[in-house]
Amino acid sequence: MDLSRALLIAATAALCAFPWTAEAQRPLPSGWQLEAGLSGHVAGYSGDIGHKGSYGVLSDTQWHLVQGGVGAHIRAHQRGKRAGWNLDIRQIRIQGADSASNNAIAFVRNLHFRNEMTEIAATADWPLLRLGGRLGGWTLGHQFRVQGGLALLHHAPEARVDRDNLCYDVLTELGYTTAGQWHDLRSLQTEGIDYAEWVMTVPVGLSWTFTADPGTGKPWHITLSGLWRVTWTDHLDDIHDRFADPWQMSPLGAALSSQANPDDLPPCAQMPNISTYQYQQGSSAQAIRGNKETRDAYWTVGLTVAKSLTATPTQAFHKQRFRGLRVENKR
Repeated sequence: MDLSRALLIAATAALCAFPWTAEAQRPLPSGWQLEAGLSGHVAGYSGDIGHKGSYGVLSDTQWHLVQGGVGAHIRAHQRGKRAGWNLDIRQIRIQGADSASNNAIAFVRNLHFRNEMTEIAATADWPLLRLGGRLGGWTLGHQFRVQGGLALLHHAPEARVDRDNLCYDVLTELGYTTAGQWHDLRSLQTEGIDYAEWVMTVPVGLSWTFTADPGTGKPWHITLSGLWRVTWTDHLDDIHDRFADPWQMSPLGAALSSQANPDDLPPCAQMPNISTYQYQQGSSAQAIRGNKETRDAYWTVGLTVAKSLTATPTQAFHKQRFRGLRVENKR
């Protein structure tokens, strides 16, 4: 079992057990509201592999490669305060492929990756708009919030040896790979450098929460959120700078470092030479493999369903004057 999956399972198990612990021990000070739940999301990335459009992430993301994931969520909020505090653990999958790019140069490079990541995020949220009221015996509320904070990300990019790779047959005969097998790219050092598997990110975004309380004082919360991550790494896709010396790598690392081959050339009038996607022995200026001036980024759009674990009065923002019986005569 990989580390990302183990962390997520442990977090989910702890979350499922937490409501009983909270009820039995009452660990929170008076005046704090606590909610917990589960989330689902879709995720995409923006980096060295993409459509290279003119409108940033909206045209750069390969939308048909967007992946789904799950997570666990806890939120604490002090009664009478506007800010809320969130702890989320998410399993996030991103991937990209030059073979799906609309850029001829990237297409010939023929690199690809997938990355199964675990994100532990601590964020604060602040309401920009709050609305509420009553419907029968239910107290309802809406909150539009801005959200931001810090996250610790564990990532492990992987790739497969392309079937048309010039080294494919030799590698399979020697037992380095099998058909469809994914390989850990960080350990293979496909650009001749090592990089961290744990990195810090900054998640920022917006969310909309719908709250419904049937009268128990422990409302349900349904939140739709969109979060963008600013990172300080360019290795989520294992592509950063220039092609490295394949003689300093293992045979498998060398094959995954450069996967350009004649069989994958598109029918273009002016096609780049494959040699520009390989290490040039004795040359002081090596071919560019990625854009080192940029950093990788990723995003999620998700839905969270949570329930309050502590009984507290539910506020109906901006409609307090409609609550309670109307007094016709005070005399």
